[in-house]
Amino acid sequence: MGAKISSKKLQPKTINELQHHIDVDFTKDEIQDWYKDFEKHLGEGETALSRTAFIKVYNSLFDGDASTFAGQVFRTFDVDNNNMVDFKEFILGLCMSGSTDPNVKLKWAFSMYDIDQNGYISQDEMNHILNAVCKMTNCRLPEEFTSIENMTKNIFNVLDKNSDNQISLEEFIEGAEKIQFVIDILQCDPAPDT
Repeated sequence: MGAKISSKKLQPKTINELQHHIDVDFTKDEIQDWYKDFEKHLGEGETALSRTAFIKVYNSLFDGDASTFAGQVFRTFDVDNNNMVDFKEFILGLCMSGSTDPNVKLKWAFSMYDIDQNGYISQDEMNHILNAVCKMTNCRLPEEFTSIENMTKNIFNVLDKNSDNQISLEEFIEGAEKIQFVIDILQCDPAPDT
């Protein structure tokens, strides 16, 4: 299988549909370029990325092991829950995860942290995601934290306003502005370059 070179282009109707979606802010040429890159990672006769293929692509982008993190990103991109990410889901996921609108990006991040999708982030879920980010980026913890678990506890102390040991979407959005590290995690750049 492997990468293949294709001159296949998206239909203008598909590009138009994507451009008119509220969360998509790519030009026609950018969408076409993303499609060419997306298509390179498809196997013969495939039109969507499997979880395994998606994780492989994601792993190629980072020095560390992105497998765990990519699995969670895949879950948020796979809107129809069919265990495949088609091109439309891919573009929508890219636009949400890379949005310059803080509310859009924070809502996407919340859905990624909320692994069991119950509407709340638990300490275990946050530990899982933070561990995955650190493995993916080979980051160093900020000096004030001794471990991921310690960092999660401190984040919960700030975000969990009603002390119910879970973070709601509202608490997450309100509190994320107060903890720079949460914003840095969303950028996949948890430790500044030295």
